[in-house]
Parts: sequence; structure tokens; C-alpha cells
Amino acid sequence: MKINLLICSLLAGIIAMSSVVFLLVKEQLIVNKSLSYESNIVNNDEVRIKKIEKSDKITYVVDDQERDLIYTWSFDKDIDESLNISEDLRLQIDQMTGDASKIEEVVKNKKVIISFDYHGILPDDAVVRLKVNNKFKDGENLYLYYYNPEKDQIEFIDNYLTVRDGYVEFSIEHCSDYFLTATVVQDAVNNPKNINYVIIGLVVVAFILVAVTLGQSKK
Repeated sequence: MKINLLICSLLAGIIAMSSVVFLLVKEQLIVNKSLSYESNIVNNDEVRIKKIEKSDKITYVVDDQERDLIYTWSFDKDIDESLNISEDLRLQIDQMTGDASKIEEVVKNKKVIISFDYHGILPDDAVVRLKVNNKFKDGENLYLYYYNPEKDQIEFIDNYLTVRDGYVEFSIEHCSDYFLTATVVQDAVNNPKNINYVIIGLVVVAFILVAVTLGQSKK
């Protein structure tokens, strides 16, 4: 009987200890996830870039004093850091040079043209956070388009990008010339405008059905 009580006590102690250890490990994981490490990787008269490391991602805060722009890039933690951080992460807004001039010529919608200094594939998908409150209001949903210079065409990339606190976030796989606009660019490739055609088609069908029904009711 005493042996059984001793065994039960030991088991209860082990279970209690396991619970404590589990809670400690869980708390430490939460703490580790919330920790961030900051370092200034570029600091000169033209641009300052701060690197913020967290458990799941790396964020670069770019303070481009020469161009009067502040924006961020975010990558997954395991990114292959093959970019030249001091140069490749810089961008320009609404500068009418190169492909940006072509976008301005073709697209008449209100827009923000984003021209990256680096052109090419990124080592991983990146999320760019950019201030757009000089063109768009909070709550507006924007479309992201890319100008393909090889095919000389505008290509749809993403939509439902909501402006919050004056900023918008979008994801890209490569750097080139993009633009944000609040309306569909009708001549773009892979455009979600097809949805509009479906809606219009449904409205037309509904109108025809109503007309037919009214016509039959008069007979």
C-alpha cells in the first residue's frame, strides 16, 4: 500500500514538474519571438538603412535622405543576403526616367510610380511598405501593376492593397518599375477586369429574364 502511494506521489510530482517545464519553455518561445535585434548597416549622407532581425523575418528600414523617402523591406529570416544592401534596396517615386516615362505615357490613371535602382530577381519574396498618402486616402484599395519592358506591356500583379495610416504594403519577386493605382488599367495583361465583364454579363442576363417575364405576363 505504501509503495503504491509512493509511486502515485512520484507520478504526481513528475506530471507537475512537466507542466512547469512546458510553461517555462512556452514562455521563453514567446519571449524569443518578440525579441528584435537592430543594427545600422548603412549610415552616410545619402541614405541610412537599419536592419531589424526577429525570429521569423528581417526588416530593412530605409531612410533615403537624398530622395526624401522612408520605406521598409521585409524578408523571411532565412533569406540569402546576396543583395548589395546600400544600393539594391533604394527606389525612386514618380521620377520620369526610363521605363517610368513609358508608364506615364501609357497610363493616365492617378498613380504612384515605383522605380527600383536594382532590376532583377530578388533572393526571396519581399514585402515593401511605402508611404502613399500624397496620392491616396486611408481605406482606398489599390492595384499593383508592373511594366514589362521586354514585351512593352502593363501586367497586373495584385489588388486589394489597402492604404492604412498613409502606407501600403505589397509583395514582389523581382525589382523593376511598378505602379499603384486605385482603378483598373483596362489594357493590362492578366487584369481582374474580367470580373467586371462577368458582373455586366449577369446584369444583362437578369435584365433579359425580367423583360421576358414581363412580356409573358402581358399575354
